[in-house]
Amino acid sequence: MRVPSVSSVIARIAMLASLPLVACSGGKDAPATQPSPAPPGTDPDPQPAPSTDPDPSPGAGSDAAPAQPPPDFPETTRSLELTSTVGVRFEPRDDARRIGTIAVDTRVAWQRTAKGRGCKKPWVEVKPRGWICSDYVKASKKAPYGREVPMLDRGELVPGTYGKVTAPNSVTYVVDKPPRDPKDKTKKKPADKKSGPVTSPRDLVETAAPATAKPELKLVEGKPLVGSVNVRHYGDLTVGGRTFWKVSQKDQEYVLRQAITLHAPSLYGGARLGDDTGLGLPGVVWPRVYSWGQAYTMYTPTGAGGQNRAIPARTIVPVLETQADKAGKPLAYRIGANEWISAADLRVFNPAPPPPFLEKGERWVDVDLDNQILVAFEGELPVYATLVTTGATATPTQTGVYRIWLKESEADMKGLTGEDPYSVATVPWTQFFSDEKGLALHTAYWHDAFGTRRSHGCVNLAPRDARWLYYWSDPQVAPGWTMAAGIVESPGSIVRVRTKDDPAPPTREYAKKVLEARQQNAPIHR
Repeated sequence: MRVPSVSSVIARIAMLASLPLVACSGGKDAPATQPSPAPPGTDPDPQPAPSTDPDPSPGAGSDAAPAQPPPDFPETTRSLELTSTVGVRFEPRDDARRIGTIAVDTRVAWQRTAKGRGCKKPWVEVKPRGWICSDYVKASKKAPYGREVPMLDRGELVPGTYGKVTAPNSVTYVVDKPPRDPKDKTKKKPADKKSGPVTSPRDLVETAAPATAKPELKLVEGKPLVGSVNVRHYGDLTVGGRTFWKVSQKDQEYVLRQAITLHAPSLYGGARLGDDTGLGLPGVVWPRVYSWGQAYTMYTPTGAGGQNRAIPARTIVPVLETQADKAGKPLAYRIGANEWISAADLRVFNPAPPPPFLEKGERWVDVDLDNQILVAFEGELPVYATLVTTGATATPTQTGVYRIWLKESEADMKGLTGEDPYSVATVPWTQFFSDEKGLALHTAYWHDAFGTRRSHGCVNLAPRDARWLYYWSDPQVAPGWTMAAGIVESPGSIVRVRTKDDPAPPTREYAKKVLEARQQNAPIHR
């Protein structure tokens, strides 16, 4: 019997191994890396190749693609597992508006399919909304499943460790890669794993050349850090006895640990209202001398009978009754049975009529700039209240009626122009409501000054509040989604920003388009 040569056996094995890949993959594999979420207009998700169907169905690529039976998913299919991070489209075609991004490995529930431009296989309508290209899904017998993004470890307030670069004249560092020696022609050579004929690629092993001493790792200065710089910790590197933070998830960029002061995210959080608690419009305990840290309640509006109890600053309480003087100026508020608090120790949310053409039960947010209080509503029912931090005197938050147009699970924020440059890394639970001004509701893990004005214009929230509002408001963020966008047909929640001097601010940006569409569709009363 003639023993086959090693080269012929390997060639035969390679040919056989390639066959199942062609049969199972259905084409070129999609990239497995997960891009960071991006605003509408950018397209980080993998783009499927244009359809090559010689006889496309009527309406393919049009606004109204016909629904079709499910593609070749087995009857046992319970969900569709994403093989790559993909973009979600409003309609089944690749040039439709993008309304979300779903992370790789998420298992989604699906409803129907339709042919459309830009996808070799049919597009799939997924729950809760939108269409994805089925080129990047595989049938699964498991139930739909997705992780909350960003994912928190037990006991975490924010997804990671953050710090502020406080040392003067700080810079980033990068790894200095020495040039390769052209004389180094060391190669690996194959060696038999065992004697006898080769029947598997595992019978071959790579034997490395004798190891040489690794050159000592060296860091060199990168770019200067200007202004207020907040960074996230992705790992440690020790070089020359000094420890450096890795501050970029993708790039080898480092900052000296001694130059960084750790942040301690705020433990503050708002309170549920409405049906859950029976609480109505809120007040927030704010002692007349804030350094006291607490305020005392009384048994009567005038204080007769002495003090009742102490309540910590920033506690949310119900306002049940108001005691005022002859001029109508509040003197005290009743917050419980036979329990009053001085008006000087309480900030009270000033209610205003809801925005026009609000749908029944629609979720929206009202920001009272004067008192730095945010209240979340479902229709006319208040359901959540908390303190916020809005724009400082030099960078005020613009009043207006807006709508959330983009949600990102994490977003980098920079303002490198002007007299006060800043850079903030990976801000979780960010909800943009002004595209023109770049305004957003977002976490502020770098301070605990909620109730005061100090931001660059955004509405800062404590981590617990930011996370709650992110998942409560519209557009809804399903498990596994890293980005969600609002559009006129399915808009994001209203964010009204007002003051006592501007109690009914104008409707701005795409909130104006939603208002115009609702006005056109409103019933005519005769």
